[in-house]
Amino acid sequence: MMLSIIIPTLNESKTGYLAQILQSYNHLQNCEIICVDGGSVDNTLTIIAAAGVRVIKTNIASRAGRLNVGILHANADMIVLHHPRSILDVKGVEWLIKQKESLVWGAFTHKFAMKHWLLKFTSWYSNHIRGDKRSVYYLDHCLFASRKLLLEVGMLPEVDIFEDTELCLRLRERSKGTRLSFISETSPVRFQSNGIYIQAITNQYMKWLYYFKRSDTKINKQYEKGIELNTQYQNTRIEGQHLTKDDGIFKALR
Repeated sequence: MMLSIIIPTLNESKTGYLAQILQSYNHLQNCEIICVDGGSVDNTLTIIAAAGVRVIKTNIASRAGRLNVGILHANADMIVLHHPRSILDVKGVEWLIKQKESLVWGAFTHKFAMKHWLLKFTSWYSNHIRGDKRSVYYLDHCLFASRKLLLEVGMLPEVDIFEDTELCLRLRERSKGTRLSFISETSPVRFQSNGIYIQAITNQYMKWLYYFKRSDTKINKQYEKGIELNTQYQNTRIEGQHLTKDDGIFKALR
């Protein structure tokens, strides 16, 4: 197995992206797809079953926790942490499989699946400023890294939001991230649901709360309010085991 793609899922049928993602990868060789589901109550699991890919069922509240479960179960040396509402250029995935020995970690080039000057600017900033200059990428870039490196840095911190930022801060202590030119095209569902300018202001407000070390749970509740794309707030368990947020993913799988 050359590449493991991990997709954290939670009630994904409302956006329609998951079926497209899984279908686009059905011909790939030397690649495994792992969906780590957080307790979906729609037909997400039916979509996964129809695609014939591996699924790990949990009710882990945080996206970070679900990604960590996937990392621990992955069989490949290189891992893609795949946003559940981003569609990768399959040629980029194929290129990554071939070139994985020469790469340590990085991300794909971000683009929104909607034309608007503000969304275009947001992607440009994410790619060229926050990404190229600071080596900080959000999950909708679809991060990749060697499994060995992810384990060495402690995987993703179990926080409810900005776990992708925190992971990049850990990874960049080892080396600068590489941005591939292949596109990760992301759903603009938050902008469509809340309004482009309101969502843009909300995003900046969330960042300020994060930089001032406010509670990640409270920030995420504000971010998810009314749309709930990434998180369920409930007790978490893996394969029947009860754990609290402080127990950590290692204890659950020990």
